[in-house]
Amino acid sequence: MAKKISIKNASLYTKFILASFFMFAVPLLLAVYVLIILPGKQIAVSLNYSSLIILCIVISGAFGFLLVRSTIRRILGVINSAKNISEGKTGESVSTLHEDELKDLARAFNKITSDLDKKISELEHSRTLTKELFQKIGDAVTSSEQLDTLLSIIIQSMAKVLKAEASFIALYDRYNGKLYVKDYFGSHSGLVKNMELPDAEGVIGLAIKNAKPMMLEKRGGDPLSERETLDYNNISCVPVIAKGKVLGLLGVLDQGESEKVRVENLSLIENIASQIAVSIGNFELNKDIEKTYYETLVTLARVVEAKDVYTRGHLERVAAYVEKMADKLNLDDESKKALKGGAILHDLGKVGISDNILKKQGLFTPEEYEIMKQHTIIGENILKPLRSMEKLSKLVRHHHELCDGSGYPDGLKDTEIPMLAKILTIADIYDAMTSDRPHRKAMSKELALSTIKDYAGTKLDPKLVNIFVEIIDKS
Repeated sequence: MAKKISIKNASLYTKFILASFFMFAVPLLLAVYVLIILPGKQIAVSLNYSSLIILCIVISGAFGFLLVRSTIRRILGVINSAKNISEGKTGESVSTLHEDELKDLARAFNKITSDLDKKISELEHSRTLTKELFQKIGDAVTSSEQLDTLLSIIIQSMAKVLKAEASFIALYDRYNGKLYVKDYFGSHSGLVKNMELPDAEGVIGLAIKNAKPMMLEKRGGDPLSERETLDYNNISCVPVIAKGKVLGLLGVLDQGESEKVRVENLSLIENIASQIAVSIGNFELNKDIEKTYYETLVTLARVVEAKDVYTRGHLERVAAYVEKMADKLNLDDESKKALKGGAILHDLGKVGISDNILKKQGLFTPEEYEIMKQHTIIGENILKPLRSMEKLSKLVRHHHELCDGSGYPDGLKDTEIPMLAKILTIADIYDAMTSDRPHRKAMSKELALSTIKDYAGTKLDPKLVNIFVEIIDKS
């Protein structure tokens, strides 16, 4: 069967040839016929055909015009759709029933707009995630969170934003100068916390050596990728730099087939690395400031202790007791640090108490005792500027609380009292009993322990009392 011929499905070139033929060639041929051929014939004949010739010219011109007009309108449709897209009106599409070049153009245009809509959607999603990422970073930086928590928040959020299999942060150890994975997020089997990374080989080595971002897609026989410690398909590495010094490395592994390593992603990682560098710098600065402040307070506490001949050595002895209890209880390093600091600084608030009361040789009057009790609150207020020592400040406030609620300053009972404060209270009471005081002589070790045992279950935590007694008996 012969293929059906349709002007609608003809090519644009063919349509314009046909339009030109009907608009120009046909009238020209008729004009030649009238001017050259008819003069040789009878005039009557030509007059009979004149109306028909004019009608043919009109029909031919009209047909050619409509053919051109239809084609131009479809071209204008594509142009208007493109204009709408440029003005931000997404979702535009061009439809045509004719099987010609414009049909192909419409398909290509619709594919472009569809892809553009998808890219815009992905960009909006990425912008939202990026905004959330930097919001989390900002919240962490301005909060009292430790640096480790901040870094964990950053790499988790970064992996989600970039749709990566894994992300990691590696920092140099200030003591041995080696590069270790500080933290990571994702399912990459090659990443292990605290693992050492070579800083002289592969893409990691290049990023560190050149102090600039590096991207690499692993290919067969690539000598650079063969020297890598980590297995990957693609990797982005950005050095963390502060004051011209490389502090470590931020890395992203395997963003998948649809998310190859891209320059815009590398730019985002660079911004995050800059935030991390600032955070580390601020953290170190704050640590130095807090360390200096803490050391000043320790010196002040020792000065306060030295003012009273009866309390000299009290801080060190209490510190020794609580350290032994912390070891026995297998407390974490942070709690041990807070407990030792609390032992040294628990009487710091006495700096705000008058010497007339501190050095009084007899028992306190009720009014003087109320003033003396304020040293716990004064000490807590002095420690409040130490943002990272919240546990320590609570110890200082609550080291005179008792399980039956008879303590001060808040009259807390049993579980309301922090465990570290309970430990400090036992050690403080025991050392006070076994030390000379203006109104009495020191108790014997045996009598003091007996009294401590009597307090178990009422004023003092019985479990902690048993551990304390065991420690003292062995010493």
